[in-house]
Amino acid sequence: MTERMKTVWLLAARGAAAVVFGVLTLLGPRLTVPTLAWVFGAYALVDGVMLLGTAWRHRHGRRPAATCAAAGTLGVVAGLIAAVWPGLTALALLVVAGAWAMVTGCLELWVATRMRHELRHAWWWRVSAVVSVAAGALLWLHPAAGAGAIALVLGVYALIAGGLRLAAARREYRTSSGRGARSWTGPASSARVAH
Repeated sequence: MTERMKTVWLLAARGAAAVVFGVLTLLGPRLTVPTLAWVFGAYALVDGVMLLGTAWRHRHGRRPAATCAAAGTLGVVAGLIAAVWPGLTALALLVVAGAWAMVTGCLELWVATRMRHELRHAWWWRVSAVVSVAAGALLWLHPAAGAGAIALVLGVYALIAGGLRLAAARREYRTSSGRGARSWTGPASSARVAH
């Protein structure tokens, strides 16, 4: 399996995890803060581990790899804080989730821009990153939000971001396997890897 296809599968896995998290969050309208914190923590932890996997795959790319590693580490830390802290309040969860979404989104936006020559449909990933930043900002703009509002924002964000990641992975897969999906940004040379 080529490095590009490994990246595609990691992107697809992140998209699937986000969709599952979004569905679980939105299907539980009466989620308590501890339960929501646990679900969010599990998702952030899994997403962080997969970002660390992406960083490892692109470890020779230096700056993109370091940025993916930073985003992955943030996800792992946020996940552990949310899942392990038994007395987490709605405000604390909002701060943790908001910070995670905003910082991770900014880092992913930078990485997606740097990897635009390797991923032919990187703009899908960039839109997903923007959605992440917007979700974090929305959470921070409403510090008095309860568990229901936090669940709604996180659930909708996860479904949109997950869907975009899955769409990006599908387009990359079809383009790389020669199944007829044309690149909207033009062909990219397989020899060009982001530095």
